[in-house]
Amino acid sequence: MSMYLMISILHASSYAMAKSSIRGGKSSMSSDIGHHVPHAHVVRSHQRRMQIAAAASSSSTPTATTPTRVADLWFPEDNLIIRAEDRVFRVSKGVLAARSTVFKDMLAFDSVATDDDDDERIDGCPVVKLHDSAADVEVFLRAIFDSSFFEPPPTKTTLPTISGILRLSHKYDVQFLRRRALQHLDTGYPTSLAVYEISGTETFSSDGLDDSLLTIRVASEVGASWVLPTAFYFLCYSDMRDILNSPQWPLLSPVDQETTIVSYTKQRLACPPILPFLRIPFVEGCTSLKECDDYRVQNLANVHNWNISDPLGSYRDWTPFENLICAYCLKQAEEYHRQARRKLWDELPEIYGLPSWEELERAKAEALNVDEEMG
Repeated sequence: MSMYLMISILHASSYAMAKSSIRGGKSSMSSDIGHHVPHAHVVRSHQRRMQIAAAASSSSTPTATTPTRVADLWFPEDNLIIRAEDRVFRVSKGVLAARSTVFKDMLAFDSVATDDDDDERIDGCPVVKLHDSAADVEVFLRAIFDSSFFEPPPTKTTLPTISGILRLSHKYDVQFLRRRALQHLDTGYPTSLAVYEISGTETFSSDGLDDSLLTIRVASEVGASWVLPTAFYFLCYSDMRDILNSPQWPLLSPVDQETTIVSYTKQRLACPPILPFLRIPFVEGCTSLKECDDYRVQNLANVHNWNISDPLGSYRDWTPFENLICAYCLKQAEEYHRQARRKLWDELPEIYGLPSWEELERAKAEALNVDEEMG
């Protein structure tokens, strides 16, 4: 079939469809319009004029997509421009390739050197576009090109900085930064009860709910499973309605969302076993039986009013009870409580569907590899 015949058939078909629509009452236009179906080249010409007009209009005023140069990560003498969202960075190709095996492989193929006119260029230099958040890319590049920006613990930092660097150092295989970020994260999400009980060792502050969700998301992304028991425990401090309404909640994986919902109730049910001494009617050796019994009965009556979202945090300071029960009962209560808290801590990974602490500790030791980091 000749090209002319094919075009004629298409035109005839278009005409028939237009005429049929008019006859069927599907168009409010005059029937005369049905006899004038525009050719494809007319439509294309009109579209082209619209594009030219739009381009002329946009060239006269700045657009919202104009990238912003990050001043202290823009080195005019360097030859690699990276763009993430609305920010651009000009850095050393050689330094980045030396730190990141992913960039090294990519740049080895000279993937940024192209004569394609459609590729974005700034100051004549090709632009590499990263599909990561601008905030993450900025802290990642700062950690690479400014040695003082992200130092190892105990140097203070922030959770967004840690999460951004951890996510991208994992993605682009910058091992020393990945280890360092995990070391910082470990100060706030410990794997031992002894470290958990020590306050003030964290290198970053946490604002609670949203930060716990962010930590869970990033730790799951990079395979840092040993962080998750404590992170889930901290998350379940919060009211479930607040968790579900958090902007971070939809970003969680379906598996982590399910874990949160299931373990939320388990964590609250874990509180009563933490307080077994309240159910002991008599402690052998008690020197003030009536007073001690009265106190235990009073606390049993009020136990439902206690904060059961943090069973590991209950009765951390025993000083206020020194004048309420005898010294012997106080000592026994502390010991019962210590054993119950230890048992709960050992069960935390199971509550959240994770491997045992022993397995998590092995994974952590391999990932942190402190000797290699310091070497």
